[in-house]
This record gives sequence, structure tokens and C-alpha cells, in this order.
Amino acid sequence: MGLIRNGARTYLDVVAKACKLSHFPGFRTGLRTILGPEDADSLYVLWTPFCDFVEALISADNWYNRKDAVDESPGAEGEDLTLV
Repeated sequence: MGLIRNGARTYLDVVAKACKLSHFPGFRTGLRTILGPEDADSLYVLWTPFCDFVEALISADNWYNRKDAVDESPGAEGEDLTLV
């Protein structure tokens, strides 16, 4: 885990994972089985543009995940670790 972690980043990670899973074959069929056709279709109408938006933001700028990367080059240790 990175040095700096907050709820917003965790939320974005979870949403990105959920969106990725929703692209699997059978997701919509399973959703319809669980929620029923009408409710599943209503949810899917909202879910699809939401995922498109989140995925576009992440693909345009993934800085939030690289922000905590630590330079582990030789000689980088202790308090003098630099963030890349």
C-alpha cells in the first residue's frame, strides 16, 4: 500500500474494479436474474455511462495510483525516500 491512502482513492479503485467486472460476459444476464428484468435494466442504464466516465478519467490520468510510488533505487532509504 502506498504512503498516502484515503477513502477517495479506495473508492475509485473499487469502482474501477466493479466496472471492469461488469464487462464480463454474462454480467447483464446475471443482473437480470438477481434483480429481475426491469430493475436490472434500470440499473444498467445508469451503470454503463457511470463506468464509461470513470474509465475515461482513469485512462486519461492515472496519476492518483502512481502518486505513492516510492523510488526504491539503491541508496534510497529511511526518511529520504523520494516519491516518483
